[in-house]
Amino acid sequence: MSGASSLKFFGKIFGTQKDYWIVQGVLPFQEEKPYPEQEVRGTGVNVYTYWVSDSVFSDWIQLPDAQSEHVIIAKMVKRQFTGNLNADIDCCPPFPGKERHFLRAQIARITHATELCPKG
Repeated sequence: MSGASSLKFFGKIFGTQKDYWIVQGVLPFQEEKPYPEQEVRGTGVNVYTYWVSDSVFSDWIQLPDAQSEHVIIAKMVKRQFTGNLNADIDCCPPFPGKERHFLRAQIARITHATELCPKG
């Protein structure tokens, strides 16, 4: 979480093996070049950066930025989280990533479905 300009507790997501504690923050820079059709950090679904841990006392792992393909397919998938960020997602339609990508896509969906934007 080094380099983050602000942090706040996002929530906890339950898994079948372990649970995810999630922190939301703002990183002012992007380490990698974004994939095609991926919004750059600081815009759209990638306004915030997220870190997860299976315990508040363990190391925090930065989730990858959300990709449009992941968000679209995550909307069609009903699946429980395992608590293992490297777990494969076996589902129909096929999900093109690991559980870390699925978790990030679901966080993007939750964040943008619960935001209020008053007019004016």
